[in-house]
Amino acid sequence: MVEDEHSLFDYCERYFRHVGALQKPAPSDVLCVELPRDVDKELTDRPFYWMWVEAMNETPANTVLYLKFNPDSTDAEAPPESKPELVVPGCYRMLRLYASAKARGAFAAAYETGGVLFPYAVFVVKVSFVSDRRMDFLESYAIDLQTFQVYGDVIPELLNRALLDERPQHARLIATPIDMDKVFSLLLRCVRLDVEARDHQWAIDARRRLELELGRLDDYYTSLHEQTRVIDPQHILPHAAERELRIAEIVWRTEPKIEVRPLQMALVYLGAPPGPNATSALADM
Repeated sequence: MVEDEHSLFDYCERYFRHVGALQKPAPSDVLCVELPRDVDKELTDRPFYWMWVEAMNETPANTVLYLKFNPDSTDAEAPPESKPELVVPGCYRMLRLYASAKARGAFAAAYETGGVLFPYAVFVVKVSFVSDRRMDFLESYAIDLQTFQVYGDVIPELLNRALLDERPQHARLIATPIDMDKVFSLLLRCVRLDVEARDHQWAIDARRRLELELGRLDDYYTSLHEQTRVIDPQHILPHAAERELRIAEIVWRTEPKIEVRPLQMALVYLGAPPGPNATSALADM
């Protein structure tokens, strides 16, 4: 398989393992999985079918997917209850799978292995600079729920730690009341400071393009107004209404805006704070 096929295969394999799908025997470059009902609902577009199943209290056999990542893979070992399906970047199956993973990953809990573990609220936030062009950034923060110290850019640090989905048997979790109002207020301050620290030349350039577009539009309708006034004075008002609509459209499309969208929140128990490389200036807030 080529690199993209390897990446897709690994991603799908990890997804099905985490959602508890039963993996069936298949060639090395194929995934054959039996889906739990909740996963089936997320990966297939059959709302009326599931309404009927639940209304009639039926227990149909679980769906079996036979996913190929290489068009040359054999179908000989595909179970009779499945239909071989080629998976490529951007295909319908991958879009459904990404949507499912995004929804399931919006809220999470994770634990380091053993010892005394302290609670942190971890956030991944998408910041977008939007005009007639767009730039997206991912910011990540960990907030110590005991001291409210903030650590920035923590995802690379957390990826290097051995985190578990379930609480370790011999771990001692430090309990602390969670003041979510204070946590979210602190998160917003952190995002605002990080956004303010970025280069905002993009907004200056966007406003210049906006003024240029409005100037061109003004020249066009001034010329059109003069022509219409001479030929047919009754059509001046319709042109004026059209002009206001075009101005509103250009302003909506080009005026610089900043969008902030939280993507993921997690309660993470760590044995030690994120390392020095993850500490930002926000840590002293």
